[in-house]
Amino acid sequence: MAEQVKPPAVSYEPFFFEELKSVPEPISKILQDYSGVPPDQQTEHILKVRNRAYKAYPYPCLGRFRFLELDISRHPQYKEYVLPILTGVEQTQGWKPVFLDLSSCLGQDLRKLAFDGVNPQWLWGSDIHQDFIDAGYELFRDEHKMPKDHFICPADVFDNSEGNNLSVLDGRVDMMHVTAVFHLFNREQEDLLAARCLRLLNKNRPSGVDGLIFGSQVGNIDAREFVRANGSRRYRHNEQSWRKMWESVCNREEFKSKVKGVKVEVELRHRSMDQMKAGELHKHIGKEEEGFRWMVWTVWIEFTKG
Repeated sequence: MAEQVKPPAVSYEPFFFEELKSVPEPISKILQDYSGVPPDQQTEHILKVRNRAYKAYPYPCLGRFRFLELDISRHPQYKEYVLPILTGVEQTQGWKPVFLDLSSCLGQDLRKLAFDGVNPQWLWGSDIHQDFIDAGYELFRDEHKMPKDHFICPADVFDNSEGNNLSVLDGRVDMMHVTAVFHLFNREQEDLLAARCLRLLNKNRPSGVDGLIFGSQVGNIDAREFVRANGSRRYRHNEQSWRKMWESVCNREEFKSKVKGVKVEVELRHRSMDQMKAGELHKHIGKEEEGFRWMVWTVWIEFTKG
């Protein structure tokens, strides 16, 4: 089996908040109504789970409580397309959709979908850390609701060998959420990741259901490579480079006869590291790069029939 490719090691100690001053309302509602955690117990409950997960893997998304933000529900496609399709799927006879949250961390976005009425049997997650998946079940107390075998781990997106764990979903995924993943890697690795996403997509969906990959990540108004203090390279996209990457990958020999069309939508949003609104946490950690933007994107894939 191919060696797992993980984000380069970085010292994350400056990105740890010891206290949680308030629980954002959306996640608080899920914890209360879905998980049965009363509001007066939520802060202590979150801290206990977070501290255990952070001890195993000290990632900034845990240290700064980014996992409480529910990125998926902030995406424009969530209410416009994803929820209407997945909550109305009973109208499409014989179709059992597959929704994949690639690199799902504690699975918070999947719980948001389940809380909003999506059948948990259609929800899948993946990560390279089993501790994150276990912490997700501890946080949301839903072992009786969310199928454990729907979390794939370790899920190495750069492993294309036979029998890799992700292969169970090859050609089966109808919708895929990928947030804060692509920006961890260099340009060559991003190409490989995009190709892996295409292999996962279902090419025989019901009429009217488009192949969808969507998410958000760090971008830049000037697409280029940035070298981190530890020497690792990470590529930041703008609208033009992101579209060019997907069009190029779709035109590879492996995909060009299967992909009929690709449509890429991008929004570059201004965000300040110093901006802390009520109930909203940081969207970015570390040194803010010149030209920094938070990039919200959608990729629609139309496959040829037959």
